[in-house]
Formats: sequence, structure tokens, C-alpha cells
Amino acid sequence: MRSWLRRFSGIEIDDIIQQAWVELAEADPASIRFPRAWFFGVARNLVLQHYRKARIVSFDSLTDFSGAEIPDLGQAVERSVTARQELRFLDQVARDLPDRCRDVFVLRRFYGYSQRECALHLNVSENVVEKQLARALRIVGTAYAGRDLPGQGGQRAGDARKGKSNA
Repeated sequence: MRSWLRRFSGIEIDDIIQQAWVELAEADPASIRFPRAWFFGVARNLVLQHYRKARIVSFDSLTDFSGAEIPDLGQAVERSVTARQELRFLDQVARDLPDRCRDVFVLRRFYGYSQRECALHLNVSENVVEKQLARALRIVGTAYAGRDLPGQGGQRAGDARKGKSNA
């Protein structure tokens, strides 16, 4: 973990690891399917969170703050709602993927496993990982394309891999 975190500049490695352990202690163990990947994912998110905070809040901007510069929160709420809807849709599409296909997709896209790490973790060949990821991306792409077709009502996430539409 430490060697992986060293590639990021401007972070306190010990703080990231400590916070990741706190997250682990607060998590439901039954919900963690891949502990190593989960822990690295938490650490990655903490690093990203650190960078976002560092980019958003600078001391210079705090000294120049005036009440007239408060942003319109309506747009932020709308973006947040849209993002949650997108995540729910992607979650449903991922849940509807065939088991091995879903495992490969989650490990590669959400936890950042390399093709080799994924193959070792799932005890399959790298060729299987490559083909299953391609299959998952086709299914996800079909689901998104079907959802956005005007006049057809879109596709339900579960219908994407079956080639069905609601029309």
C-alpha cells in the first residue's frame, strides 16, 4: 500500500492509510467481496478527495471571500441528482451482467486492477479477462445506447445483454 501511495505527491501517506483503516472498521464486512481491492479503492478515493479539497479550497480564495460570491446551489443539486441517477443505472447494468463478466468489469473499472492482477485474482487466463471485459463493455454500451433512444422508451438495464428493448 505504501509503495503504491508514494506515486502521489502532496499527500500524507500515513494519514491516508489511517483513514482507510477507519473506513474498514466502519464498513460491513459482509459487503466487502474483494478486501484487497476494496482497501485500495478506499485509499484511491481518499487521495482523490484530498486533491479535490486542495484544488477547491486555497488560502488566497478564503481571504477574498465575500457573500456575493456564493454559487447557485440549485445547479449543484441538479448535477448531484443526475449523477446519482447515472450511478443507479450503471449499478443495475453491472448487476445484470453475467457473473464472471461482472467480476472482471468491477475489478478492472472500479478497483483499477490490471489485466494480470484480475486474472490472478479470479484464477483465469488474461485472455479470459480481456474477452469478458470486452463483453461487459459491449453490454454496458448497449444499455446506455438503448436508454437514450428517443421514442423507444429506452431499455431496461437487464434487457441490454439479451438485445431486448421496451418498444
